[in-house]
Amino acid sequence: MNVAGVPLPKKPVRVRSGLKNRLIGMVIGVGTIPLVLAMAWSFFQGNESLTQVIGASFKALAYETSTKIDLLIKDEFQKMRHWASHPTLIINVKEHNRSVTESENTLKSITPLPPTYQEIQENGASRVLSNFLRDDLSAVESTKALFVTDASGNLVATINDYPERDNSSRATWVGVMKKGLPEAFGRLHFDTKLNTYLFEIAVPIRTRDQTRMGVLHRLYSSKRFFSPSIENILFGQTGHVMLINSNGVVLDCPILPTGHRLSEADLVKHVTGPEANWVETQSDGHGSHRLSIIGFSPLASTNRIIAGTQGPRLYTFAWQSSEELFAPTRKLLGWMAAAGFVSILLIAVMGSLAANRIVQPIRQLQKTAESIGRGESVKPLQIKTGDEIELLAEEINIMNALLRKTFTGLEQQVEEKSREVIYLREYTESILMSVPESILIFDASLRIEYANPAFEKITGLLRQSYFGKLLQEVPVKHHQEWAFLAMELKSYSTGQPPRLHHLQSESYRAKDPLAPTTPHTKDWQPTIKLGDLFFAYQFFDMKFKQMEGRRIGLIMKNITEEKKLLDQLTKADKLSGLGTLTAGIAHEMNNPLYSIMGYTEAIVDQATEPKIKAYAQKVLDRSRHMANVILNMSGYARTNEQDSDQTININERIDAALDIALLDSYSDDIALEKHYGNLPKVTAKPEELQQVFLNIVRNAVQAMEGKGTLTIKTFQQNGNVTVSIRDTGPGIAEEHLTRIFDPFFTTKEQGSGTGLGLNIVHRVVEKYGGHIDVKSQIGRGTTFIINLPTSPEPANTEPTGPPDKDPA
Repeated sequence: MNVAGVPLPKKPVRVRSGLKNRLIGMVIGVGTIPLVLAMAWSFFQGNESLTQVIGASFKALAYETSTKIDLLIKDEFQKMRHWASHPTLIINVKEHNRSVTESENTLKSITPLPPTYQEIQENGASRVLSNFLRDDLSAVESTKALFVTDASGNLVATINDYPERDNSSRATWVGVMKKGLPEAFGRLHFDTKLNTYLFEIAVPIRTRDQTRMGVLHRLYSSKRFFSPSIENILFGQTGHVMLINSNGVVLDCPILPTGHRLSEADLVKHVTGPEANWVETQSDGHGSHRLSIIGFSPLASTNRIIAGTQGPRLYTFAWQSSEELFAPTRKLLGWMAAAGFVSILLIAVMGSLAANRIVQPIRQLQKTAESIGRGESVKPLQIKTGDEIELLAEEINIMNALLRKTFTGLEQQVEEKSREVIYLREYTESILMSVPESILIFDASLRIEYANPAFEKITGLLRQSYFGKLLQEVPVKHHQEWAFLAMELKSYSTGQPPRLHHLQSESYRAKDPLAPTTPHTKDWQPTIKLGDLFFAYQFFDMKFKQMEGRRIGLIMKNITEEKKLLDQLTKADKLSGLGTLTAGIAHEMNNPLYSIMGYTEAIVDQATEPKIKAYAQKVLDRSRHMANVILNMSGYARTNEQDSDQTININERIDAALDIALLDSYSDDIALEKHYGNLPKVTAKPEELQQVFLNIVRNAVQAMEGKGTLTIKTFQQNGNVTVSIRDTGPGIAEEHLTRIFDPFFTTKEQGSGTGLGLNIVHRVVEKYGGHIDVKSQIGRGTTFIINLPTSPEPANTEPTGPPDKDPA
C-alpha cells in the first residue's frame, strides 16, 4: 500500500535465532550433557545385572525340568523291566524260539503258514500286554505300540497291528540282542503309518539264568508323552521350556511343532553342553535373531542310556522373547528419559524466565509493527523501560493513529456492501428452504452444489454426505433409482431429449377391454419411485453472471397421494364394469349347468351299475361346485345371503381342491408333500374356501408346467388356522407382487388366463376376516400363506405344528 504516492520499503527479513533463544539454548546445553551421561551409565549397569539374574533363573528352570523328565523316563524303563519279567511273556517267547529252531532244523515238504495279526493279538502274551497298558493310566494315551519280539526278531505278541512281522533290523532290537545293551532308547522319528513323531524304549526279556531270549518294545508319541512335563511350564507372555536333541530336533515345545529342526547350528552347539548352564546368543530358535538368553540342561540319566545306541542326546531349553525379557530395562530407561525430559523442561523454563525480561519489550515492538503493516487494529503500546525502546514505542503509537483515520471511511463502505450481500443471500436461502419440493443444484461437472431441507428430509442425509459429489456417488437408499436420475441429468446436460419410459414402466401387453381409459394429460411428466413414494421431477437451467460454468437445477415433487387417488378411481371403474359383466356371464352359464345337474341326478337315481353311479355322482359334485363358483363370480354385482356358513375342516377342503387341480394337470410328475396339523373348525362356506385353495393350487401347477414339488402345510398359531402352499416354479417378479390380487391382472399370455382367480381368493379370505400373504424368489418358487380365524367354539390353542421357516 502507498501513502501519498510514496512506496513503502520492503519488509525486513526475520532473523533465524533471537537473543532469547540463544540464552535458553546455552542453559539447556549446560544442564543436559551431564544428565544424559549419568542416565546412560545407569542403564548399562542395570541391564548387565538383569542379564545375570535372568540367565541363572533360566538355568535353574532348565535343570529342574530335565531332572523331572529324567525321572519320568527312568520310571518307564523300570516299569518295562518289571513287565518283561512276567511269566506269560517268558513262556510265550521261549516257546516261539523253540518252534522257530525246530522249524529251521526240520525238513518238511510243506512250511506251516505263520500266524496272522489277529491270531497274534489273541494269544496269551498279547492279552497280558493289553492288561499292562490298561492299568498304566499315566502313559496309556501316549503309547502307540507295545509288542514282543523273539531271539530272531520275529513278532510274538502285540496290542495292535502296527509292528512288522520281522524286527531284526530295528535299532532297539539290535542294541539289546546283538550289542548286549541293558536297555535301549530309540531316537525320534516320523512314522508315516501313524502320522506322528515316535520314540521307542526297549528292554530284554530274560530267562531265570539271565539269558536274553527276546525284547519288549514300547513306542510313544513324543508330543503326548512329554507335553504334561513341558507345556505346563509357562512364564510371562512368551516364556516356556522345550525339549530338543543334540541334532537340534524338537521333541516337544508349546510353540514349535514336534520334529522341527532348529536351523541355527551355532545355537544348537551352545545349548547342548555337558552341564547345565546359560548362554547369550544372537538367535532363539523361534525365528528371531536378536540377543537372547537361554538356559539349558542335559538329561543325564537318559543320555547315558542313549549313549549305548549312539543316538542324539536330549536337552531341556528354557527361553523367553527378548522383547519381554528386557521390558523392565526399557521401562526403566523410559522413566529415566521422562525424568531427564522433565529436568530439561525445568531448565528451559528457568532460562526462558531469565531471558524474557531482556527481550520481551523488543518482541512487543516487533509484533505491533507487523500488525500495523497487515492493516490490523492494535492497542497503543504500554512500554515503560525509561530508555530508547520507550521512545520508539511512542513514535509507533502516533503512526498507528494516523493510519487508522485514513482507512476508517473505506471500512464503512465495505461493511455496508457486505451487509447487503448477506441480506440477499439469506433472503434467497429462506425461499429455497420454505419450498416443499426437493431442489438440487449441480455445477458444471454435475456435482451437487446445493440441496434444500426437503431433499435432506427424504434422504435422511446431512450436507457433508452429499456436497461436492456426483448424484450416483451419494450414499442414499434406492441407489438404483438415484443412479437412473444421474443418467437423466447427464442426458439433459448434453442436450438429449428426456426419456419417457422409467423404472416403473412395464413391457407392453394386450389390455383388458374392461380396463377404463385414463387421461394422458400427465403422461409426459417424468416420475420415479423411491420406496413407497412417487416423485415427479424436472430439470432446468440456471444462469449466474458472476459465476463461471453452467448450473443445472432439479426439482422433485411428491405425487404419491395423487397417484393413489388415481389408482383408486381406476380400480372403482374396473369393478363397476366387472360387476355388470360377471352378472351376465353367471346368468348365461347357469341355465345349461342346471340342465346338466338335472340329467345327472336322474342318472344317479336310476343307474344300477355301481361304477356308472359313482362316476355320475362325481359329475354332479363337480357341477354343484361349478355353480357355486359362478355364484361367487356374481358377487361383483350383488352379495349372496341365501346360503349360511358352516363349520368346516380345512384339511378336507384342501384335499378336495387337490383332486380337481391335479386331475386337470394331466401330469404325474408333480411331487405332492402334505403336512397337515390337527386343526380346529373354521366357519365359512365350504365351496368358497375350496375355490380359494383350488385357484392357488391350479396356479402353482400351471407355473411348474407339470413338473416340480408342491408342499402344503397346515397348523394352528396365535388363534388362527394357517395354510402354506409352496411350489417350485419360476417365481413372481418383484414388480408384480403388489398387483397380483388386482382384477384382470395376469402375467400369462393373452387367452391363457382371465386375471380373476387371485382376486377372488383375496376377496374370500378377507370376507372371513383372514389375511393372505405371498412371498416369491425368482427361480426358486412361490409361497402363499393364508391365515383364517377359528370358530368361537373351544379349541386347543397350542400350535399343532411348528411354523417352519418360510422356504421362499
